[in-house]
Amino acid sequence: MPENPPGGVYEILGRDFLRPENRYLSTPLIRLITSGRLPKEALKDYAILRWPFQARADLPMMITHVAFLQGDDAHHLLENAFDEILRPAGEGDHPGLWVQFAKRLGATQEDLDEAAANPLAEVAGFPLTMTYFCRRSAEEGLASWYADEEQLPEVHGATALALRKYYGCDDETIEYFVEHVRADIGHSDANEVLLAHYCDTPERISRARRARSEERRVGKECRS
Repeated sequence: MPENPPGGVYEILGRDFLRPENRYLSTPLIRLITSGRLPKEALKDYAILRWPFQARADLPMMITHVAFLQGDDAHHLLENAFDEILRPAGEGDHPGLWVQFAKRLGATQEDLDEAAANPLAEVAGFPLTMTYFCRRSAEEGLASWYADEEQLPEVHGATALALRKYYGCDDETIEYFVEHVRADIGHSDANEVLLAHYCDTPERISRARRARSEERRVGKECRS
């Protein structure tokens, strides 16, 4: 992690992230999945109902805050967008991997289309909130993405292990979660460097912390 002065963005965000109630792993649904206590039929419903988030992931959500960045800093956002939504279909694109996960649990394309057309408010609100902060400033866009990606290796790694251990899922079924562990370690590390650069005043740190807190809240709702 890059150096940051005492009271800087990492010290502040780090204290917040250490609180157990702020972790995705503490949400009731994720706790049920990672302990194997969620019925498999309900696991299929989870895969269907959370699909609208992946279906609505788009470039405004991913890279709108590029307008506030300087020089080569935009490269990280473009790499992130490629990993998330711009890979060719069938080559590890995240929406495609989620569809694969859902269908291998028994979901149909009709199930997914219906969920995408009529999303739960908690699921639809997550990408909308992300896009909102990405349109406001560099620090708010970066912090909102960091709030999510910093936690994904932990929660997706635990989910992948639980899916194999308790639900007997094979490699193809859990590929979405394994891929996120790989991708988001790199994304989070790169985001840390950018946050240290753009959160260089108390005002910017305050805006970043507010965006991070709100994005973490809607992220937990999306997974509840």
